[in-house]
Amino acid sequence: MTALSDHKTIGKLFLTASVVFLVVGAGLALLMESKAVGPASYSQLFTVHGLTMVFLFLLPAWLGLASAVAPLQVGARRVAFPRAHAFCLWLYVAGGAMVVAGPFASDIASGWTLSSPVPVGRGFRGDGPDLIVLGLALVAVAGTGTAVNLLATLLQFRAPELALRRVPLFSWATLVSSAVLMLALPVLVGAFVMLFVERHFGGQVFSGDEGGNPLLWPRLFWFAAYPVLWALVVAALGAMCEIVPVFARRPLASYARATAALGALGVVAFVGWGSEVADGAGARLLFVFGALAALAPVASILLNLLLTLRPGRAPADGTPAPSLGSVPALAALGAVTVLAAGLLGGLVLALDAGGTSHTTTWSVAAQHLLYFGAPTVGVLAAAHFWAPKLWGRHLHDGVGKLSLAAVVGGLHLSFLPLYVLGVDGAPAHEPAEGPAALTAAADLGSLVLALGVLLFAANLLTSAVAGWGRRADADPWGGHTLEWATTSPPPPHNFDTLPALTSPTPLLDRPPVPELEAAST
Repeated sequence: MTALSDHKTIGKLFLTASVVFLVVGAGLALLMESKAVGPASYSQLFTVHGLTMVFLFLLPAWLGLASAVAPLQVGARRVAFPRAHAFCLWLYVAGGAMVVAGPFASDIASGWTLSSPVPVGRGFRGDGPDLIVLGLALVAVAGTGTAVNLLATLLQFRAPELALRRVPLFSWATLVSSAVLMLALPVLVGAFVMLFVERHFGGQVFSGDEGGNPLLWPRLFWFAAYPVLWALVVAALGAMCEIVPVFARRPLASYARATAALGALGVVAFVGWGSEVADGAGARLLFVFGALAALAPVASILLNLLLTLRPGRAPADGTPAPSLGSVPALAALGAVTVLAAGLLGGLVLALDAGGTSHTTTWSVAAQHLLYFGAPTVGVLAAAHFWAPKLWGRHLHDGVGKLSLAAVVGGLHLSFLPLYVLGVDGAPAHEPAEGPAALTAAADLGSLVLALGVLLFAANLLTSAVAGWGRRADADPWGGHTLEWATTSPPPPHNFDTLPALTSPTPLLDRPPVPELEAAST
């Protein structure tokens, strides 16, 4: 197997490229908040910022982490289709470059949902919309192929004695989120193809003045995008379920409840999409129940994590006990706070399906905290946790804590004031207007958040990718799952031998050394 077809190399390249796009998205957010751009430019920036954060950062970041870590966790020596995996990586890079280049070619759509003016007529000419549409189609194809490959790997290439009921929780979350992406992303590809055909070949799909149905676009988009957003939350929750128990030095409070909640979230992710486009009392009621059903598994997992925080035993092999003050643990707990704030806003949006809250800054705050903020903080946690394994180097601890404080604090400072502004009816997706203290706090939060993102990107690129960080041992955290049973970084074939796989946490099952156990008590 060549280096470029090794799932660990591909996963690291996915993650590295996504962090570069994250820097682009953060820079666009700073421009939006600078008050130096007009309404038209603000709309352009908002469009590219939203598309970048979802499709060019969060989606490939979690696919990259899953590509690198999940096969290790299940004892696989490779992914099912290594060359196809590498091909998906380059499709994503090419598609991402097209999306970023779109605004430089001509005016583009307003809003990350591309709801206006792209779907409503062929008169909006220029190469910019075409670059956006075709680039997103390539990214969606890459995401679909990667998800199918991960599914095949986890189902067919895991170690023979590792039954699905003993798969580690991040791998289980990868299985669930990959299944969601495999079903949702092809719908986006089809919608983008129809949009391109309508713009250039006389199709009559979305243009109402030519026999099409303008309402078809938001329904297709949200039918696919809503599950994709939940798939990102599923991946983040799976990573948190791996990280928190390691630093609490005990197994997760309930593995069975966590797997059930992650699986249920994957199923109900397809139910609540209409809360964004519901029309009519009956439809609203149906989608209210769907949206509420998606919030319940998230709350269950958060409770499971909180119940796990009681300190456990020291590592059996004598390695220093990990601390809840370590950056991965702090990041996971920071993601819990962001998720909790997002759940509050999501609850209101679910109960007000089709109502006014969806057109105010309340919806902006809820969506950013729940769908974007929590998965982003989860990426920080996962990168600090698994970078020593994947690159053999620790990220810088001090810079990590500083960037984490800036990202988590910036998220709360940016979007909690938008809840208050939303109650007062401030319109969404426009420069915030309202009490000076609230708008100033939101602006300051955006600045702090962007600086935190830049610090994280610099930390990852210098400490891990460039190899300047402190060298890591094979198991620097006292990990519970199988990836910590091989070297850091792992060899191309991953494992020379596998330990007994009798539970989702085989390394935690090793008997404690008696004298160490006595000392710890």
